[in-house]
Amino acid sequence: MPDTEKGGDVVSLFITYGLMGPRDALLVLPPEWRQSLPAIAGLNKVLLHQTSKVDDPFLGKEPARANEYVLQFYFDDLFSLEAASAHQGKLGKLTDQFEALLEPVAFKDQQVMTVRHYPIAGQPDHAATTPLCTYLVAYYSPGKSHDVWLSEYISKHVPLMRELPAIREVEIYTKVDWLSELALPRADAIQRNKVVFDDAQALQVALDSPVRAQMRADYLALPQMGLTNTHVPMRTDLVFSRQAQS
Repeated sequence: MPDTEKGGDVVSLFITYGLMGPRDALLVLPPEWRQSLPAIAGLNKVLLHQTSKVDDPFLGKEPARANEYVLQFYFDDLFSLEAASAHQGKLGKLTDQFEALLEPVAFKDQQVMTVRHYPIAGQPDHAATTPLCTYLVAYYSPGKSHDVWLSEYISKHVPLMRELPAIREVEIYTKVDWLSELALPRADAIQRNKVVFDDAQALQVALDSPVRAQMRADYLALPQMGLTNTHVPMRTDLVFSRQAQS
């Protein structure tokens, strides 16, 4: 199994919004939206992902997706995350304000997952302050057992992901049960992935590389359980980092 830098002590909340129609302008968060983030206990990082554009040579037939915006909150532990997501917690007001920036939305959901971070040789551990490009992937299952899938994926697929040219970061996220009073439907992905590059051009090079072809062959050799999946290239901005403030 690949060595991990961080395991089950870190959890991530994904809040996803899809728009009703196209939006060409880049979303910029107002400064006041960020002001309450340092006061949220246990919160150590917040990212904003918004749809970008690349061409995956293996997914040309995948239907086009609406513009998506994903807020990703990293917490030190599940209890801190649940406290922030409670009725009197701080995340409810923040998510309401964020949604108001996008209205009307076609869909929205939330999901909490365990973070599995895989270090990349030569890449710093601290969060980048400049915009990056993320390929955000989610797998959904019709309910069949996925223990074998996860084991095979992490032991065989992750090492290939770490060999992609110019890769900066690899994270795998797996399911947990969580308490939340946020006014958002729940998503039920069995797994999410994040591979991160300097920009969309670097991601495009990686997708066109021989390593990506190896990854596709490995994916097709994994246990097939009726999974569906989504692949979304996204611009990623660092909204908040407690490490950067310390």
